[in-house]
Amino acid sequence: MKRRILFTITSIILLGLMYLSAKGVEDLSYKRYNLEVMYLPSSQFVGEVALGYKNLAADILWFKTIQYYGSYRMGENDLALFNHLVNVITDLDPQFVFAYIFGSMIIAEDLGYFEEGIKFLEKGMRHNPENWWLPFEMGFLHYVDAHDYESATRYFEQASQLPGAGEITKRFAAFMAARAGHIETSIAMWEELHRTSENQYIRELAQRYVEKLKKRLQEERDE
Repeated sequence: MKRRILFTITSIILLGLMYLSAKGVEDLSYKRYNLEVMYLPSSQFVGEVALGYKNLAADILWFKTIQYYGSYRMGENDLALFNHLVNVITDLDPQFVFAYIFGSMIIAEDLGYFEEGIKFLEKGMRHNPENWWLPFEMGFLHYVDAHDYESATRYFEQASQLPGAGEITKRFAAFMAARAGHIETSIAMWEELHRTSENQYIRELAQRYVEKLKKRLQEERDE
């Protein structure tokens, strides 16, 4: 009973704190002030006040961050505070994988800070080394934003080796290897998919890519 009362009181205090912090974000963005993130609470401060309920604090701040981004999409504010917000969230909850995925995409694409987006994903990978989704997103950012096919291939292949990775990671790795100019490697990857996939469509797709790439390889050798 005492633990339940303590949890309730702590939750109320925490909710009040996070509301005031988030309200500050909304007020700042509404007025379109491009202020330094030092005006927002640090992750250390929020973590200490959370009294052991860091995940709850992260969830509350995440909800407000999504609202903040939604307001940006509606043209009501900029994203000057976004990077700080997602870093505080992932400091509080280092296993919040989707925050890394969503945050890195916004940082790299909406804010245009590719290197910061990559560093944010690297933070996620350090804290979640067995999660395939993070290196997969890393490969995607290198492919779409940087057109770095070598790095994209490496990360897609890394993702495909992790527990729970779906065949989509292997398909992206094989496709990207060809884009990077590694035709024989790509052929080997597609052939493996053809042998191991239980999905008939994937097997047929892999066979088409193998035939296409072998033809391309032969044409290059004949030149």
